[in-house]
Amino acid sequence: MNAEQILQTDTLKTLYFTSQDTVLMTDGTLQTCDFDSPAIESIKQLVKANPEQFGFDFEPDLLVRFSPRSQVAQWLNDISREVPAAPSTSLLQQSETATRAKRVLEQAVLKGSSDIHIELFKHQTRLEVRVDGRMIELMKPIGEYEYGELLIGYLFNELCEDKDDDFHVGTINNGRMSLLLDTPKGKRETQWRLAYIPAKDKGGQCTLRWSNKETSIPTLDNIGWEAGHVNVMRDFMSSASGICLIAGQTSSGKTTTIAAALSEMKRQGRSINTVEDPVEFDLGVIQTSVTAKQGQDNHFNAYTKALLRHDVDIESHGEVRDEVGAMDVCRKGETGQIMFSTLHTSSAVGIAHTLNEQMHVPSALLAAPDLMKLWIYQTLVRTVCPHCALSLEQAKETWSEQQKTHFAVWQASMASFNPKSLRFRNPDGCSQCVEGEKGRTTLIEMVVLDDDDRALILSRDYLAWLKALKVKGFKSVVDHANLKILRGEVDIFSAAGRVDGLFPKDTTAVYQGLWEEVKDERST
Repeated sequence: MNAEQILQTDTLKTLYFTSQDTVLMTDGTLQTCDFDSPAIESIKQLVKANPEQFGFDFEPDLLVRFSPRSQVAQWLNDISREVPAAPSTSLLQQSETATRAKRVLEQAVLKGSSDIHIELFKHQTRLEVRVDGRMIELMKPIGEYEYGELLIGYLFNELCEDKDDDFHVGTINNGRMSLLLDTPKGKRETQWRLAYIPAKDKGGQCTLRWSNKETSIPTLDNIGWEAGHVNVMRDFMSSASGICLIAGQTSSGKTTTIAAALSEMKRQGRSINTVEDPVEFDLGVIQTSVTAKQGQDNHFNAYTKALLRHDVDIESHGEVRDEVGAMDVCRKGETGQIMFSTLHTSSAVGIAHTLNEQMHVPSALLAAPDLMKLWIYQTLVRTVCPHCALSLEQAKETWSEQQKTHFAVWQASMASFNPKSLRFRNPDGCSQCVEGEKGRTTLIEMVVLDDDDRALILSRDYLAWLKALKVKGFKSVVDHANLKILRGEVDIFSAAGRVDGLFPKDTTAVYQGLWEEVKDERST
């Protein structure tokens, strides 16, 4: 048998590439390398429900035969290399695209994905998902441009309730949609934020963020912070006014942290409002979802001004992206409110530089007495699977020479530790995890601003400020990473991928090493 004998429709190909273990042949047999594959029943149900699609009648129950995994893999590879036929806009194809879209979304959801990436290339479509911060393939690359083009077009044109415009492959687009899907927690309405950007050769990328993935709001005691971090946040929450800014990369848990804080503060005799893009958690307070349209960079501004008339005690703004947004947050903090907001920068200390140098907030305003009170930086790192974690001795057998060197450098930088408490991810993983890790925890650093800090912010001497913080006992995100490594919660190399500076560097040795490499090359 060869690939020409495999029945191919958009829906079938989605099943093939998702399962990668079963195909339907033109003679009506199912060839599989796994008799327990869910794809077998899915294909049977598809054939039973749509017999007219296949051109002839099959028996009520399709015959299932075994084929080696290598053979199935070869068939799938051949399918992905085939040159697709000219695209069709038939009702049948539209129906298949709808089925395919729902199946792709459900497959991603059932894997616990936070994001879906649909990547459109000249002769190929790739689908990847982010699970616990790691990008993995949702299915084998599909050798068709039209597959991805139709899929993205359907998402924007048919499912999006709020979008910039109809989909065009060469135009930036943004939108939102809701869809009832089967999830690990049962069937429920899922909400998605879509963003599309064009690329070369009429390609592009569509990124879907599952915005209401979490069905419950964690407490501050359960977001991976230490007890001291929680106490600091609660001190701020009980204050009369001031600003708390939380920095971090995309998908670092910033919104979850604010949701946990606001959830604890509600119904305590103070009025709470949020302005978000979009609303991600149902907090049980007044939440306004702001829609960004092309050409409306300051779309938050009108809403934040409107809230000045609404007797607000506690306010949360979505991400600070520009000078207008930053000044809005500062203005609200000066009016006697508690303010929460987020921004993208790489450290808590870096918030000052970002606001001042990039968003042009005056240093005098940042240093105003009791305005800026708490700055936080956080990131998420995958946690070691407790079912298959490796000890130090076991892990060393899997490490490269570079990893062994890095660990030795880290070990030398630690005053003392118990090697038996360390745990490392198992690259082979187990049935309970992905490559030895399952779930994520938070790594965090906090700056509780006082007048000494404000004086150094006013002078913009950020290096001197960092030194002064360390003298006072400031605990950096590297310190928090080391704490969780020593507890055996996270793998040292996974942590190093999220936190800079975990392996101390002697720059003199680095430069000497570069010179040695040159000498070695000349001697050969």
